Amino acid sequence: MATSGTYSFGVTKYDIVRQAMLNIGKLDPAEQPTANEMQDCTFMLNMMCKQWMGKTDFAPGLKVWTRKRGHLLLSNTTGVYIIGPTAQGWTNDLTTTATTAAALAAATAVVVDSVVGITTANTVAVYLDSGALHYSGVSSVVGSTVNLTAALPSSAASGNTVFAYSVAAQNPKDIETAVLRDVNNTDSPLGIMTVQDYDYLPNKADPLYAGDPSGIYFERGLGTSRVYTDVGSAIDTRSHIVITYQEPIQDMTVNADAPYYPQEWYLALCWGLTEQIAPMFKANWTPKMESLKNTALTIARQGDAEQSTLYFQPGEE
Repeated sequence: MATSGTYSFGVTKYDIVRQAMLNIGKLDPAEQPTANEMQDCTFMLNMMCKQWMGKTDFAPGLKVWTRKRGHLLLSNTTGVYIIGPTAQGWTNDLTTTATTAAALAAATAVVVDSVVGITTANTVAVYLDSGALHYSGVSSVVGSTVNLTAALPSSAASGNTVFAYSVAAQNPKDIETAVLRDVNNTDSPLGIMTVQDYDYLPNKADPLYAGDPSGIYFERGLGTSRVYTDVGSAIDTRSHIVITYQEPIQDMTVNADAPYYPQEWYLALCWGLTEQIAPMFKANWTPKMESLKNTALTIARQGDAEQSTLYFQPGEE
């Protein structure tokens, strides 16, 4: 017997809403949701998806498809960093290169050894001889020359690091790991501190207490969050922090939008929405429906179980 040879089955926001309405008998098979019904059901669907994102869905599985690696550039004047979609020096797509010629103060261009990954409207951070990073937009790239929208405030020697990126990364939902990546691309693990660990540090607010961070504390906020290091400032801003995190679930807005979930979650999303909209349409929620919802959720939540190198098992003391 021949199989299809395809693996691309998918659903859209419209499909989920319509099937949920069919499940509660609000629609006949030949009917379509009205514009108001789509709006109301989409509102409930997005709220449900936001509640299920990250590790907040009482699931042992991790939403690994939302896992990203963010690059956080350091500062020689502070140990507190804002991260999120409007933040400076926080991105998923960091490009690293170096100058091949010295640039003096007030220069509006730097010559680098590679412009691969650097385009107009990117943000660049040039490592200055002072030890600071200078941020600027890219006005144009001509050959190996990167033209800047903001002139250098001081000199940058040949061989100095230049970072570049296109857009800022999202506001993390959960942080999983962090490492310090030095100028040679060597990673050193960073500890993830609790708020108590961080608050008890004696010199964290002193910029003169400079060093390579060995730990971070992540404090999630609305829109943007903060990362606090265990030093008052970075001693080498050519290094940067790489954070593995889970980003928020994307919204569903137009009918053709696919859910930001893999295929094994489609049925759970459908039955979850069915339960959410049943009171809105004055539909009965039956034990059979509850069983179908629970089965779909149980299977979906086990889809990406967390793996660990540490196990517990019974045995002798």
